[in-house]
Amino acid sequence: MNINKILSFFIILIFSFLSTISVSYSEDVNQSENTEETVNLDEEELPAIDPFGSSSAGMSASPDASSSNEEEGILKGLKLVGVIIGENKKIAVLISKEGYATNFEENDIINNNVELQEIYKDYLLIKDTFKDEAGLTQEKFYEVYMNDIIRSVDG
Repeated sequence: MNINKILSFFIILIFSFLSTISVSYSEDVNQSENTEETVNLDEEELPAIDPFGSSSAGMSASPDASSSNEEEGILKGLKLVGVIIGENKKIAVLISKEGYATNFEENDIINNNVELQEIYKDYLLIKDTFKDEAGLTQEKFYEVYMNDIIRSVDG
């Protein structure tokens, strides 16, 4: 009986010693992980990008990029910011310079003479209807990309 008491005392002593070591070890690991993950956002410089600023670099990269008006473009100041493609529905999200978001589906009219024809995962196909010099109604198609590039589609 005396040996049982001594043996049980040593077993309890060993378990309590091991449990205190494992708790102190896990606290040390958590403290070392937290110090590595801490990032001071005041020191990190984040780029300030104006989505409506003129992108002369993007425009020079595409020589056939065009718009009907020098100031606002064919979309009258709207910019493509997102595309949502579901099983039955496709939605394009365009945002104005004032920050208002508008959703358009295929075959919706964007403004007076521009209609959204098709929505793809990375661009839109729009149709511009206008009258030429002879007074005949003409249609011109454009691809609108999310990086604010509008390309004329031939054919």
